Amino acid sequence: MAEATSCVQCSTPLQRQSIGSVTGEEGVLRIAVADFPVLVCERGHRQFITRDFPRKLLEQLAGDKTGLPEGKKRGLLFKKLHCGQCDVLLEIEAASRSFACDVRPEEGAALHVELTLPVYTCPACKCEQLRERGEIEGLVPTALAQAFRGAGILPPR
Repeated sequence: MAEATSCVQCSTPLQRQSIGSVTGEEGVLRIAVADFPVLVCERGHRQFITRDFPRKLLEQLAGDKTGLPEGKKRGLLFKKLHCGQCDVLLEIEAASRSFACDVRPEEGAALHVELTLPVYTCPACKCEQLRERGEIEGLVPTALAQAFRGAGILPPR
């Protein structure tokens, strides 16, 4: 899809720019995208470089970007996180760790994305792991939306 040529708010011409970093948080997940490409008008309104850019970025962030195994939640009413390797109950506290990856939602340069997540260490087998992947992946859309709002990027129309 082609880039827009005029601002959706004020109809002035747009130019492509990169903004330093956009960050958003949701629950235990923090996402930071460096050198985020946007279209900017002379009045400073920002919008996505293409209408489907947010969807493509979200698709690129799906899946495992950490290389760590996942724990498993067990229990009927009160589910608790257990080690995915040896099934021992994991500690409630976890250390936050950042994982970097490059994604390419459009042709051209890759975007550098940093995901910060809690990492749990099993007290028995010492295996490092994340919460269940589905739980983490469910936080990504809201964290990205928060990052876009914080950077003042208009939603696609």
